[in-house]
Amino acid sequence: MLEQQLQPIKVCIVNDSNLMRKYLSNLISIDGIDVISTAIDGVDALSKISVKQPDVILLDLEMPKMDGLTFIDEMIKSGILFPTIVVSNFSQNGSKLVLDALENGAVDFVLIPSDSKDNKKLQDNLITKIKIAYKSDPIQLIQDSINSLRPPRKITPRIDASERLVVIGSSTGGPATVQKVLSDLPLDIPAGILLVQHMPKGFTAPFAARLSKNSGFVVKEAKEGDLIMDGEILIAPGDYHMVVQPNRKIHLDSSDKRFGVRPSVNMTMISASEVYGASLVGVILTGMGHDGGFGMKLIKKRGGHTIVQDKKTSIIFGMPQSVIDLNAADHILSLDKISAKISKEVQNLVR
Repeated sequence: MLEQQLQPIKVCIVNDSNLMRKYLSNLISIDGIDVISTAIDGVDALSKISVKQPDVILLDLEMPKMDGLTFIDEMIKSGILFPTIVVSNFSQNGSKLVLDALENGAVDFVLIPSDSKDNKKLQDNLITKIKIAYKSDPIQLIQDSINSLRPPRKITPRIDASERLVVIGSSTGGPATVQKVLSDLPLDIPAGILLVQHMPKGFTAPFAARLSKNSGFVVKEAKEGDLIMDGEILIAPGDYHMVVQPNRKIHLDSSDKRFGVRPSVNMTMISASEVYGASLVGVILTGMGHDGGFGMKLIKKRGGHTIVQDKKTSIIFGMPQSVIDLNAADHILSLDKISAKISKEVQNLVR
């Protein structure tokens, strides 16, 4: 649960549409959130944020004079970096642009549906993410992204089902964090890897392609019946729970959301613990909420090993904290030490 703020959160809205600026202002202007400034494009925003000092920026991507991606770059160059949420009406076809923004330093994103009749749902989503962004560390996010870059690597996947498994769960701040973890893992790690990142439908496939290019692993959005294999990383597709079956194949489940999310880290971890038992390593990275806490508890109960990212290097510490609260964390580590620990735990399972 998010803590109450003693002072209102100051928000700046950057959007070239006057109608959208007014719409968003009306939507988020409640007790605890003040819209202190609006800007019509990136150039206008840069001239205002150094004076207004917002706590959070809501940023459109497609704008005249200076687009959202360039605006983020210019903020970083100026040394004045504020937590930024991409708020756009891009369709799922624009997912690569949103991923660019997340990779470049945006904390999170909110998509505005073309038929936005459910204002309450959109309002709740925006307000929740504003409160999350307010507590985030964008500088840490940028550093994670920079540190994740590696020379190209190649791997030839095996064809047999994995005897060992790593399940990684993440949410807010996850894209850059996950990329660093995968880039630091050895390509010949003798385990399959399942990744559950809280993302909507249409975003997980391009995210998988980006991870594959940057990490060297074979990374793909999971399909019904996929076999879990060494050297291959399967990502839970947006809007589906990824369940591990006894034959070590994937089942995609569209049942109710858990903790308000689908895919759910818990669903994957619980099913994986039933199949892999002590041959399972669970990892929870940065993210808001409680998803993954119970899953890690069952991994530990069934003899597996659990690793969580520490508070200092997490963009948001909610999910790791939920594991710690349940006494389910074997190791609490900084981001730069997680990959080595995963590798070590997997190697111990081989012996």
